[in-house]
Amino acid sequence: MTYLERRIQNRGWLKLDFYAVTKTLREILETQALSLDEQARLAYIQNEVLNAAEDARWARIRRVRWSGKCGANYRRYMDMLEDWGQLGSIRNYRATHDDKAFPMPYWIPQRALSKGLCSLAFHRKRLRVPTSDNHAVDDASRYALHCLSLLQLATDADFCLPDDPIHRFLIKDHCEHIFFKDFSLGYGADSKRLYHRVVMMPSEGRRNLRHPLFPLAEYDLKTCHPYLLQTLFTDDSERRRYQELITGDIYTEIGERMGVPEREQVKTDFLRVVNPKEKSAGWLRRQYVFRFFKKQFPRFTDSVLSVRTDLAISMQNLEAELMVQRLGAVCQTEGLFWVPQHDGWISTVSDGEAIRGHAERIVCGAVGFPPVFTRELLNGNGT
Repeated sequence: MTYLERRIQNRGWLKLDFYAVTKTLREILETQALSLDEQARLAYIQNEVLNAAEDARWARIRRVRWSGKCGANYRRYMDMLEDWGQLGSIRNYRATHDDKAFPMPYWIPQRALSKGLCSLAFHRKRLRVPTSDNHAVDDASRYALHCLSLLQLATDADFCLPDDPIHRFLIKDHCEHIFFKDFSLGYGADSKRLYHRVVMMPSEGRRNLRHPLFPLAEYDLKTCHPYLLQTLFTDDSERRRYQELITGDIYTEIGERMGVPEREQVKTDFLRVVNPKEKSAGWLRRQYVFRFFKKQFPRFTDSVLSVRTDLAISMQNLEAELMVQRLGAVCQTEGLFWVPQHDGWISTVSDGEAIRGHAERIVCGAVGFPPVFTRELLNGNGT
């Protein structure tokens, strides 16, 4: 038995597919005389639509996705789902052969969603090793790929999957690719952020990561986006008052002053006001986050917040310059284990503390104000 075969042997989760489906579809499948293969194909189709749906409404999926899993006769399974009220599509849709053309749209009808979602598990007949899709093009991405390649995945004894059906599917899918060293690593098309499967999968899935020798910890720059915004303040008095604000919890403070108690809602609304690519004066005036800034920081609001529509990409690029390019160069020079995570990183506990010292120096030197990095231990105890 090879080393890879031994590693696969105690990770039975690799041989399972977990699909998110509606509870109403599960009830239908329980009454149908279908083979497990047919049930798996039906579940796969609904799972793909649920995961690709934009704003929980509809998804555009190219036919190669269906034929690759369900064969050339994939339309048969779609027709079954549509007859059961478990899938919607535009039957007479005609897409051009232009690569930029929109593929066919699909959706899950509201009646099918009426009882919620669940997860269905299917045993695989064989395990297909995914094709590697890593694009390391500079020193930072090559070193990140080197560190990513050292990661291992939990065995069956402590492999964790959440109850949420969609997160369950995503985490298992990402972990499988990570196990076979396919990280889908590469820079964003529009921003300089470095993406890979560890940062893209739901956060609870990262508890399945292991270092061969040491426990792992995850570090984050606290309220990174608001923190970096201070670089755009031109009025010294406003900048000082803003720095006092971000020393605490800016989202909680805005919520208390504007009567919005849910912190996550304030965070969402903050990004909606700061990041849109189009802004109108009328729309901004109706947003409580904008009114807060207008009252507290009028000069910043008039010169930046009201007019700039590139704040999202600008802050992401600054973040990437500091946390990927500069910090990555230091980690490579000193041989520190470093998996970049946009506004933070994953490392062993000992290396992570050394990286935190370098990150504080780099970020404070660029921004001119001390950053705060949080740390959370992952369930990777080393072996």
